[in-house]
Amino acid sequence: MMISILDQFEQGVGSRIKIVPSSKQLLDESFDKDTDLQRIPILSKKKVNFSPSDKIAQLLVSNEYVVLVMVNNVLLRINLKQDNIEEIDTLKTSSLKVKQLFLDPFGEHLLISCGNISSSQLFYATKQLSKLKPVGKYQGSEITSVAWNYDYRVKSTSSTTGPILLGNSSGAIIETQLGTEFDRFFQGSVVQYWKEVFDISKGQPIPIIGLQYHRVGKSDLFYILAITPTKLYQFIDFIFNKDERPMLQQIFNNYLTIPERFYEVPTVVKHSKLHFYFLNNDFTAPKYFGFLTELGVFVAEIDINKDEKTIFSSHELIEYSRLYGRDDDDFTVPLSMTFTRYHVLLLFPERVIAVSLVAPADRNASQVMDEDYCSDSYGRLLNITKDLMTGTIWLYAERAVFRYKINKEDRHVWKVYLDKGMFEEAKEICINNPHRINQVLVRQAEHFFNSKQYENSALIYANLNVSFEEIVLKFLHLNEKKPIKLFLMKKLHGLNSQDYTKITMITLWLIELFANELAVLRNSKQGKLQEYTTLQESFKQFLSTSIIQDCIRKNWESIYDILASHGDVSFMIWLALENQDYKRVIQHYLNEENIAEALTLLDNHPFSELFYTFSSDLVEKAPAQTVSILIKQGQKLDPLKVINALIIPNPSERLAMEIIRYLEYSIHCLNCHAESVHNYLISLYIKYNKDKLMNYLKLQGREITAVSYSPEFALRLCREHQLGEACVQLSIVLGLWEAAVDLALTISVDLAKTTASLPNNNIELSKKLWLKIAQYVVKQNNDIEQAMRFLEECKFIKIEDILPFFPDFVTIDHFKDAVCSSLEVYNKDIQNLKEEMEDATKSAEVIRSEILSFRNGYMLIQPSNECSSCHEQLMTKAFYTFPCSHCFHAECLIKEMQPYVDSSIINTIKDLQNQLSTLYQNNKDISQSLEAINRRDKVKESLDKLLAAECFFCGDIMISLIDKPFIEDAVFEKIKQEWE
Repeated sequence: MMISILDQFEQGVGSRIKIVPSSKQLLDESFDKDTDLQRIPILSKKKVNFSPSDKIAQLLVSNEYVVLVMVNNVLLRINLKQDNIEEIDTLKTSSLKVKQLFLDPFGEHLLISCGNISSSQLFYATKQLSKLKPVGKYQGSEITSVAWNYDYRVKSTSSTTGPILLGNSSGAIIETQLGTEFDRFFQGSVVQYWKEVFDISKGQPIPIIGLQYHRVGKSDLFYILAITPTKLYQFIDFIFNKDERPMLQQIFNNYLTIPERFYEVPTVVKHSKLHFYFLNNDFTAPKYFGFLTELGVFVAEIDINKDEKTIFSSHELIEYSRLYGRDDDDFTVPLSMTFTRYHVLLLFPERVIAVSLVAPADRNASQVMDEDYCSDSYGRLLNITKDLMTGTIWLYAERAVFRYKINKEDRHVWKVYLDKGMFEEAKEICINNPHRINQVLVRQAEHFFNSKQYENSALIYANLNVSFEEIVLKFLHLNEKKPIKLFLMKKLHGLNSQDYTKITMITLWLIELFANELAVLRNSKQGKLQEYTTLQESFKQFLSTSIIQDCIRKNWESIYDILASHGDVSFMIWLALENQDYKRVIQHYLNEENIAEALTLLDNHPFSELFYTFSSDLVEKAPAQTVSILIKQGQKLDPLKVINALIIPNPSERLAMEIIRYLEYSIHCLNCHAESVHNYLISLYIKYNKDKLMNYLKLQGREITAVSYSPEFALRLCREHQLGEACVQLSIVLGLWEAAVDLALTISVDLAKTTASLPNNNIELSKKLWLKIAQYVVKQNNDIEQAMRFLEECKFIKIEDILPFFPDFVTIDHFKDAVCSSLEVYNKDIQNLKEEMEDATKSAEVIRSEILSFRNGYMLIQPSNECSSCHEQLMTKAFYTFPCSHCFHAECLIKEMQPYVDSSIINTIKDLQNQLSTLYQNNKDISQSLEAINRRDKVKESLDKLLAAECFFCGDIMISLIDKPFIEDAVFEKIKQEWE
């Protein structure tokens, strides 16, 4: 019984092969597992626990489904997944002999070619059929090959094979589709259609030894391979209607008018088959195919060229005579073959050998990588076959079945690839072995270097764990600098951010190399503009990489020194701009007198520190543009710091006017009140624009606490420049009224009058100032008429005030009218005083009468009256009543007032109540002393003043609470939740 075959096989192999796993792989030269692998064979077989009842004739395996036929025509079908063996003896009593078995790659469909001397017949079966069914009673030429349908959709519907091709011994290719579903509708036939689509024989019977067809990926392109004893045919074309039956005839139809394409091959052995190898068992992408000839194994890699109608472009013949690296004329043709990933397994009568598909670089080296000898105790070895779905390899003899396990078959192949210079293929094999991949890369880098492919060599060396100095020295000897640049750049990107020293060194070195190349191209007379531009862009891209940004920031000076040493000013500017080093760029523009560029940069990249640093230089060279840019920044700039840059000794008038423009903007638009700003503006006004000074001073006002400038400073400057009117205004601000009037009189009497009229709230001062003016007018001009007009203008001065200023010879006639007017005024004032006295007397009499009426007033308290606070009967306790009719118990009134009056008042009230209570308790006798009564009355009077001064509900206390919320914030949320 073939029970638990897979488990037994794995256990058997595991007992023979044990590899101790390593904790980690090291890149050290001494570490390599190849030494251990030498003791492990590539081919490791295990006998399957199965003993046939008779000699095995043929065996096929697909998708863990085994079909075998014995010499007695007994057919066994074994499902390895279910450990189930089924015997079909339909052919036991037949005169037909089983010639060949054909099992599809999914293990669903089986074709059996039978025959005898006179006839041949074809039978069909599936997993579900318990007996064989004839295929349309086919009795033509013997079917020698089958091209199965490899479409996975066919596997999902196991009731039909899909379109397949059959090749017979006469050279005909037949397309058909078989399935059990047709059995129900076509009276027992399993054939949907049967059509001969091509004939290779051309009238002379030629057996088709191998036949396969495949679809190229998911495209509509299909190709067909067929082998005869001497030729390999290839057919390729598109099938646009895949529902048409027969489907594959669409390909052959194209070859009815053109000769078919074939390739002459050495004589193909009769027992050969057409074998395909599918990478990762992907049936949509076969990698290579092959078959046995009398001279060697024909192997070709699939390379579809739909334009040239070819399936492969080159092939290789692995000669039997050269398998061991020496000429051997006495060689044996293998019985069978099958492919693995890197080997072809050849079956000989006594052994199985693994032959490398890649020929060694040394022609005298053996191509046989392993040999497995078999005992003849189980009879002759018959065949070696492969399960395409699982990749397992089966070997069977007449009385035994074996399974092979392939162990690390790539152990030698990578070295063969390496020796032949096929580095990419070697890397693909060694991808998971750091030690091997390092060897491959070293050899590849050396190969590129020796073949002068220096750039490729540099890129590989950069990824290797080799001496940095050694590699650098190799490339430094070259005249071309691009390889060392590539090496350094690749090495740089492989560093971690912690390797700061290495990053800095490589970065500076690369900058030097770039700068030198650019300098060479700039100095070149050939003017290689395109090359220069490309190199410059590459340099910019390098400097923009994130790994070196921190290095650039910390090594500015060194980088600028390198660029400066090569005279690359434009690149220095670009680099500074890219890294926002605007200060350096602006300074460069200033040094070059390129003021326009400096202003443009400052305008496009407004950093406040740049304005504070360069405003002084820029405003001298371009005043209007600089001030406009400063104004454009608005509140982003601190006017105080800007002024520090704009303080320029002895500026030109044009420059001063622009500075004034910025100062006015700062004051009027930015509301700058800094004293230094205002003082600077005043100083500029005094020197360059006196007309605006008085407007400024008037806008600032006369209050010294409201002005933003220093009045003392401004007054000193105005005196130095003899600005009298401004001095008058500043004296007023400083409160020097008398000095202001004196100074104003030196300018004009009208100015003095205006000055004297300003202090309206101070009558005495105003009178004093007006007297100064009057004295000046009288004494200086000696004009009595003007003095009389002056009296009319000033309401504070009378004729008697200015009389002392007139000379003694002046007669009274000049003042008669003024004296009369003054006397009339006095008379009116006396009359007004009398009227006011009479009104006051009447008001006093009214107040007296009201006081008398209040003394005799009373309120009637009813027994039913309630306290306005507690709503209990009023007369049960001491109470207070108010004219508004509100009544309160004394204690209720105190309780109501307590939250709204100072705690000191409440404490005073309680203290007075305690004193009053004590006085009542100590004086219960009927006869009380007058002193005690007076004392008690005083205490009561004091208490009444606090409690009964006004009604709590109607007085000032309640009015002052009008803006207080009914519910305090502290308890609002609590009350809100209660209501919810």
